[in-house]
Amino acid sequence: MKKKSLLSLCLILILSLSCKEDQKQKLDKDTSTEETSSKNPTFSYDTKTISKDSLDICKMNPCPKLDIEYLHITDATNAGKKINQLNEKSLTEIVLTPSDSIPQDHIDKSVDKFMEEYANFKNDFPDSHAVYELYIRQEKLFESDSILVISSIFYNYTGGAHGYGAKLYNTYDKVNAKRIEPKALLKNEKAFKAYAEGMFRKKFHLSETESLNKNGFFFENDEFKLPENMAITKDSLHMIYNPYEAASYAEGDIKLSFPKKDVETWLNY
Repeated sequence: MKKKSLLSLCLILILSLSCKEDQKQKLDKDTSTEETSSKNPTFSYDTKTISKDSLDICKMNPCPKLDIEYLHITDATNAGKKINQLNEKSLTEIVLTPSDSIPQDHIDKSVDKFMEEYANFKNDFPDSHAVYELYIRQEKLFESDSILVISSIFYNYTGGAHGYGAKLYNTYDKVNAKRIEPKALLKNEKAFKAYAEGMFRKKFHLSETESLNKNGFFFENDEFKLPENMAITKDSLHMIYNPYEAASYAEGDIKLSFPKKDVETWLNY
C-alpha cells in the first residue's frame, strides 16, 4: 500500500515538473517572438497624394503645377510614426528654402507655403507667364530586417531659366527609428573611397593621375569625394551625384552601381 502511494507521488511530481517545463518553453518562445518583433519591425505602407485637385485653394485661385506622391507607413508603432515624421521632413526640404520659417516636418504645411509664395509671385509679376512646378515621387527601394531605403525623385521650378530635378536616397534604421547618414553605411570610408574613385575614373576613361576638374568635373580642390546620396539594396550599392554636385546641370546626374559582393567588406549593412 505504501509502495503504491509512493509511486503515485512520484508520478504527480514528474507530471508537475513536465508541465512547468512546457510552460517555461512556451513563455521563452513568446518572449523570443516579442523580442524579434521589436528588434525587426515589419512595416505596411500606403501612398499619400497631394495635387491641385485635392486643394480647396486651387478651386478659386491660380495654382502652380503640383503632383506629389509619397510613402507612408500605416503601422501605428512608435518606430513607424517616427520614420514617417523623418520622411516628411525630407520632403519639406525639397519643397522649401532653408529660410522658410515653418515646422520642417509637415509636408502639408510646406505645400501651403509653396502655394503662398506662388500667389505672391503672381501678385508681384502679373504679366509673367512662368508657372511654378512641384513634382515628387517616392518608392521603397529596399527593406531588410534592419533598414528601410526610400528613393525620392523630384522636380521643382520657381522661376528662372530652368528648374531643378534630382534623386534622393534616404536610409532609415528601423529599430532605432532614425536616419542613417550616407557615410555611416560604410565601415571603412577611406578604403571604399579609393575603390570608388578608381571605378569613377574608369567610367570616364581617366587615368589615375589625370585632373578631374580639367575634364569637366566640379570637385573641391580637384579631389574626388563620395556623393551625398548612397543606397544599399539587396544586391548592390548605388551612388548618385545630382546636378551641380560633381558636374554642370547640363551633364545631369552621374550614377554608379557596384555589385554588393564586390564592396560588402566596406559596408555596415
